[in-house]
Amino acid sequence: MHERPADTPLPPESSPTRTRFARLSEDGTGHILAGSLLAGLAAYAYQIIGGRTLGATDFAPVSVLLTIHFLTFIVFLLPIEQLVVRRLTLNPSHSGLPRTAWWLAGVTVVSATAFAWLGVDRFLNGDRRFIVFTGLTVAMHAGYSAARGHLAGWRRFREYGYASGGANLLRLAVAIIVLTLRPSASGLAIALIAGPIITLVWRPFRRIDHGRQVLTADDIASVGDQGLLSGLVLSSAASQALLLAGPVVAAMLGAAQALVSVVFATFTLFRAPLTFGYNLIARVLPPFTEMAARQQRRELAAWARGIGLAGIGLAGLGSLAGYYLGPWVVAVAFGAEFRPEAFPSGLVAAGVVLAGAGLFVAQVLVAQGKPTVLGISWAIGLIAAIAILAISDGDAFVRVALSFVAGEAVALGALALGAITGPVDEDTSVGAAYLLAKRTVDIAVSAVVLVLSLPILLICAIAVKADSTGPVFFRQERVGKDGRNFSMMKIRTMRADGGEELFAEHLAQLEMAMIKNEEAAIRIADDPRITRVGRLLRRLSLDELPNLWDVLLGRMSLVGPRPLVPAEADIVGRDSSRFTVKPGVTGLAQVSGRDEISAEQRTRFDEEYVEQQSMALDTRIMLRTLGMVLMPGKARLR
Repeated sequence: MHERPADTPLPPESSPTRTRFARLSEDGTGHILAGSLLAGLAAYAYQIIGGRTLGATDFAPVSVLLTIHFLTFIVFLLPIEQLVVRRLTLNPSHSGLPRTAWWLAGVTVVSATAFAWLGVDRFLNGDRRFIVFTGLTVAMHAGYSAARGHLAGWRRFREYGYASGGANLLRLAVAIIVLTLRPSASGLAIALIAGPIITLVWRPFRRIDHGRQVLTADDIASVGDQGLLSGLVLSSAASQALLLAGPVVAAMLGAAQALVSVVFATFTLFRAPLTFGYNLIARVLPPFTEMAARQQRRELAAWARGIGLAGIGLAGLGSLAGYYLGPWVVAVAFGAEFRPEAFPSGLVAAGVVLAGAGLFVAQVLVAQGKPTVLGISWAIGLIAAIAILAISDGDAFVRVALSFVAGEAVALGALALGAITGPVDEDTSVGAAYLLAKRTVDIAVSAVVLVLSLPILLICAIAVKADSTGPVFFRQERVGKDGRNFSMMKIRTMRADGGEELFAEHLAQLEMAMIKNEEAAIRIADDPRITRVGRLLRRLSLDELPNLWDVLLGRMSLVGPRPLVPAEADIVGRDSSRFTVKPGVTGLAQVSGRDEISAEQRTRFDEEYVEQQSMALDTRIMLRTLGMVLMPGKARLR
């Protein structure tokens, strides 16, 4: 919902073609997502190819090795990575591992090796080579965690994505070669060990200065890390207990072996998306840490509340998807005999979504240096899960699923409460409360819509590429709050080969109309620069979906005056009150006439919004916006 005169890339002389790509790619977030997807696909391919080639008996020691690897990595090594990320965010010169991290890594390697030694006959088919393989696997991935922590701590997010995907791709490649030449369990184990080596290609311990503002000693001291590592380990253990204990608990409740296998298959498949969460921690923890150090409590509180609300909303939708689609997906992936009942399938899907939300809210506590609150929150969730398990009866899978979703829900609530406990802001005025509520809604709604619209964005990307040459996304200079310029991201709806002269002529006409106090439409009638697909995307407002990324980053809000290009802002006058608030994805002007109104009328609506802004008005505008998207031309705000 927006005006339409300025959807064109910047002129070539000031913005080369390569700079038109969206900031989502430039800041490394896209690379982390792509790397996570590759890592997940490669990891599943490694297990499927290995299992099918070796058979259940010969693959057994590899499955045990993978289980040890997964548990040690999530519970012990990922906390080391988080600690490194946080330390380097606070002080980029603090490279290397702190003494506590060295001790934890060493104890983890020794403990895993000892477990393999004690259980070699029972779990590893008596193959004593797997004792060594276990120690080397954990040791290599300890180095891998430290390397990725340095990449993320120095904000080398692009290389972080490469390292995440590259390690699993190398593992898969080595496994395929080994299985082709001489199939063996030991060959698969060697592939698992070799994967992390590729991380060295990106020289992870080489610091790159991104010109960030250095935090002061007082800032750093305000968010110490005393006891943080132990809190991270304890919370990881509790969270993984909720995720991984399902099959074991089902067996303890007397479930038949077939049902235990169904529980295992359902939990294993549904928690696959959490791979993205574990990697995206590296993307959200640095900015959260800087916010905590700079005492930006209101922003952190908004993030904690927003993620919590988004988690609840997505959990509801996830439960529906799990209920209606989950059984079919599990049956396709594992076989018809593994097909779960719809009700527990929906519960597990909802619980996994809540677990993902809890993972991100927990990063606020990590950033704030609250290890005790972190550990207690997950412990409360674990206690709630046990309590539900004890008081429920009936089918073992249903009881396990109910306890899982209850534990994750309670843990999420405790984490969010812990993150916002304490003074949020010295300003307790109505205006401050409105800004906190507005930012919370911005984060919650934009996060939910971005997740749900991923398939739509993919379809749009394919259509844009098929219809015309040029990038799918582009970024454009716009004017935001306080007259500061920022790069806004959109889907490209125009030809990528210029058209600046036409736009410059249109701006001149707008300026002359305002001088003469005449009416002039904001948009260019029958704009020849718009592509065929672009016209459809504009009519449905799908080209604006990437704006939600700018909302998450805090550059924009869901509701506010639409951001203008600098030339338009100069015509309006940067002293206008419309520039005293964040620009919005939609606004009062857009639901009061969209781009059929004049520039002068738009400015009056924008200034009226600034004078009257409230959550009630924001809600009305968002509802009218939804109506205009679903029924174009029929909804107007009066």
